[in-house]
Amino acid sequence: PPSYQNPDQSPTTLLSHLFGHEGPGSPFAALQDAGYITSLSAGNRLSGPDHALFQIGVSLTAEGEAHWKDVVKVIFDYGRMVCRAAEDTMAAEEGDACKNGENELRRIWDEAAALDRIRFHQTSPGAVYSFAPAVAQSVSKYGPATCLSTGSGLNENGDTLPLQETLQFCQRIIPENCFIERCSDDAWKEMEAMYEGKQSESKNEENNGSDFAFGKHTEKWYGVDYYVSPVDEEDVLRWETGADEVALHLPKPNRYIPRSLDLCEDLPEEAKVQRIEKPIEPPQLIVNKPNGRLWWRLDDRYALPKSKVTILLRTATAENKPMADPSADMRWDYNAKTSMQSRFLTSIFSDALAQDTYDSYLAGLGWSLSKSSSGFTLTCSGYSDRLSDLALKLLTDFSHVDGSADKTFLKESHFITTKDKIVRGLKSYLGSQRADTLAMYYRNLFLTSKGKGVMENLEMAEAMELADVAKQHQDIWTDDNMVVDIFYTGNVSQKEAEGFFDNTMNIIERTRSKVLQERAEQGKCSPWVPGPFERRLPPGEEIELHFSSKNPKEENGAVIVTYQSQVEGFKGKSLSSEESLQQSAAIRLLCKMIKEPLFNELRTKQQLGYIVSSYYDVNYSSRQSDFLDSSISTSATVPIQAVPLTTSIDSLVVYVLSRKEEPTEVANRIDDFLLNFRSRLEEMTPLEIVDYADSLALALTKPIRKLDDEAGIHMA
Repeated sequence: PPSYQNPDQSPTTLLSHLFGHEGPGSPFAALQDAGYITSLSAGNRLSGPDHALFQIGVSLTAEGEAHWKDVVKVIFDYGRMVCRAAEDTMAAEEGDACKNGENELRRIWDEAAALDRIRFHQTSPGAVYSFAPAVAQSVSKYGPATCLSTGSGLNENGDTLPLQETLQFCQRIIPENCFIERCSDDAWKEMEAMYEGKQSESKNEENNGSDFAFGKHTEKWYGVDYYVSPVDEEDVLRWETGADEVALHLPKPNRYIPRSLDLCEDLPEEAKVQRIEKPIEPPQLIVNKPNGRLWWRLDDRYALPKSKVTILLRTATAENKPMADPSADMRWDYNAKTSMQSRFLTSIFSDALAQDTYDSYLAGLGWSLSKSSSGFTLTCSGYSDRLSDLALKLLTDFSHVDGSADKTFLKESHFITTKDKIVRGLKSYLGSQRADTLAMYYRNLFLTSKGKGVMENLEMAEAMELADVAKQHQDIWTDDNMVVDIFYTGNVSQKEAEGFFDNTMNIIERTRSKVLQERAEQGKCSPWVPGPFERRLPPGEEIELHFSSKNPKEENGAVIVTYQSQVEGFKGKSLSSEESLQQSAAIRLLCKMIKEPLFNELRTKQQLGYIVSSYYDVNYSSRQSDFLDSSISTSATVPIQAVPLTTSIDSLVVYVLSRKEEPTEVANRIDDFLLNFRSRLEEMTPLEIVDYADSLALALTKPIRKLDDEAGIHMA
């Protein structure tokens, strides 16, 4: 039934929350524990004035595809359980005997409404280009008085739950009132076998002229083939039959809902209102120890009860292995297998903690664990009140290395799911991407990768075992040279940040001490410089990479041209020369000046391709110690000891996606444009150049409007 006119009272709001929940007792949890799925979502697929179509989408593993009927049964089992909870609540409120569902649905509705209200009142300003059309659509549906607040549950609580409507809607989540869409190679092969040599058949004689038929069809607009088949009656009967549903239950109370939304007491009064235009102060280094550093900044611009904390475990073990060097200590060398093991490790951790931390997501907290050439990065952001609790819990879980089944996240089920996801992604990557994505992949493989690409990674992923990942997890904590960098910013006092730093270091030191006691002493390694890597071509050298797309459906060709600067990018007055500043500024300005004329010439006039673009790009490369051994300075004004280990490389990038011309011809057209633009540039008046420079300066100095964006810039 429709719920179009009153989204605050829509039954699908509650049902989306329940069916899409990922905490313990949910369909997601039951199916993830079985190794059948990687994700699940629920919500309206269509919602109009006279109808609604509720959809539950599930991403299956290979094992889940083989048991897709069991997956469907869990969904219907959960629907029956929700119906019983609604019926029990209604019975209890009518004075009958109390049952399990009493008040639980109202408690969940009240909790969800409270979180919606918090989000409504504490959201940072959004981008105009997305905000304006959303408001315009809301005005047309609900009128100007409530266009901003509709759907935010501002007036909802446990007493306003549309219980009767929810029950009526839930009673429609049954096999007789649904259709099932399957999208997989196995499903296609199953249908081909079923309808091989058969014509499409009408369902029955009562179609009254309808052209509906079971069998193979072709979609009208895009020409996509698909099959329609009946559902086996035995499957329907099984889905309708109750079963042991002990593992399924309604969500428990959310322990991550913020208790307070107050701003930090250390803030001056003038900082308790938004001051987006205020210049950003740099973070302060308030703890500087050999094994750990803490940067902190109390937010004085956004006036929101939110914070962000980033923990970087700087360790060579993320991507490197110690290798013997006859002339010196062992050295750290990049190892593709180690890098893949770390990729598995972070993915398994995310999979394993999905259920336990889903409540934090609902309560406005987000987190991620990632691997890079610098080490492992744990990031948490959201409302300040519970943020440190979440971050310390995640770090504690990640540091469990004793292997006990009740503590470790390295379980076989999570490993199987992760392996399935990584292997599938690698297998399909080259054969499914658009031409410009593949061109960027090959460019980055040449410029920034230390590995050999997708095929090597696929071979290692297919051979990966859980024991390999477990050993890598232990190896991380044996690195004597690990340094912990923490950046805590937002609605957090210096005292709170320092306390968090102490707790973090205690967790890490306990783990390292335990692991080192159980491991034999390893040889000493030479110093390692963390960070990213990019190859810079020698001056005047040109390299062309040519490849054929492995995507059989791709009709486009792509050209990506990268012009690297031979002068080190600007890193700040104390670290870079005046020449670096001038060169970086000139490249940025040139990129802006080229962008519109390039599009007008190649896209509009020549109609060369669907996508024609150019942009300024900057990448970073870690300079190893041998770069600093030279007595030659990069400039007369910057002594060699002040040169940063990480230096930036500025580039101008031009790329075109085209099916009109061959890539070699596209490349020639790009060259012709740049040669002609050089003449145009020489003829520009100083006033024209100043106009471009002023426009660029305005864009670069535009105030950052979100705490997350500001924190990301500082941490980078």
